Amino acid sequence: MRATHTDLPAPTGGMLLAKRPTGIIMAFVVLLLANIAMSVPKLTEVIIAAVNAVRSGEPFSAMDYVGFDRESGVLAVFSFALATGFVWFWMAVKERRRFATIGFTSPREGLRLAGRGWLIGAAMMAICVLVPVITGQAQMAWASPDASGWGFIAIMLIGFIVQGSTEEILTRGYLTQAVARRWGLVAAVIAQAVFFALMHGMNPGMGPLPVINLVLFAIFGSFMSLSEGGLWGICAMHGAWNWAQGNLFGVAVSGQQVSDSFFTFSANPGSADLLTGGAFGIEGSLVCTLVYAVGIAIFWSAWKKRRATETAQPANATASSHAADANATAAPAAEGAVSPTA
Repeated sequence: MRATHTDLPAPTGGMLLAKRPTGIIMAFVVLLLANIAMSVPKLTEVIIAAVNAVRSGEPFSAMDYVGFDRESGVLAVFSFALATGFVWFWMAVKERRRFATIGFTSPREGLRLAGRGWLIGAAMMAICVLVPVITGQAQMAWASPDASGWGFIAIMLIGFIVQGSTEEILTRGYLTQAVARRWGLVAAVIAQAVFFALMHGMNPGMGPLPVINLVLFAIFGSFMSLSEGGLWGICAMHGAWNWAQGNLFGVAVSGQQVSDSFFTFSANPGSADLLTGGAFGIEGSLVCTLVYAVGIAIFWSAWKKRRATETAQPANATASSHAADANATAAPAAEGAVSPTA
């Protein structure tokens, strides 16, 4: 019988609460089906456009549907909810456990962590964008969005929260829990990082440094969720990161350009792709690499402190229990003792 790891920190031990746990291979199947589910609306849009192009004799290219123009962008980000819905359904029907066990317990505390996570994501992206601007590698200008553009930007704020949260649920949540249960925490962090990079493998502008940064982001996400004991913070951080990148600063989101933004970001002639990210966007830059590395170090340290505190608490409780037992044993003896002054 295969061993099961039971000493797992929150939220990685969620699969242990399932009445019928999902194995590692089946977990990958679940994620594949979830990705197929969220691809259906976009695929349907492309097929309809192709059929209409054939009927009218107009040229058609599927690449015209890569990116985040207004209609396609809204459809793309909100379609991620279908993947979350599929995982939710699987957990309820097959595993028979609550969806909250994937990393959404303690909603009151979770809202606070989500707010902090949103600020962290926006701040990290601001650093990544402003460094090449300050060093003369890129320039940023006000995009002057019209009224409809402001509306699209607001909708995409919600949409990117849905999209970012879904990616966290699939990787730092579900896959991590399934792998950790059998192979332990280290294997789970590695597995979800590789899977996360593969999820973005077909994005425009992909190259060695973007792949490295995707892996680093996944590791960063793992340590952030471990340090907080849940997915609230990293879900909000991921959504804010993507929204600030695309709709605030006008940078390509993992190689895909968003149609409307508050600012525009463009590399200066002769600039280094290593500092601006090139076609993949700022996520393909060394600046982003450094920001991820610092983030990993901070949240790894925070998780170690949390882990040490949680480990010490049972020990303190045991010591208190032993002291209470000793006092209880001593009390009868004291009651039966004869006072020297009696």
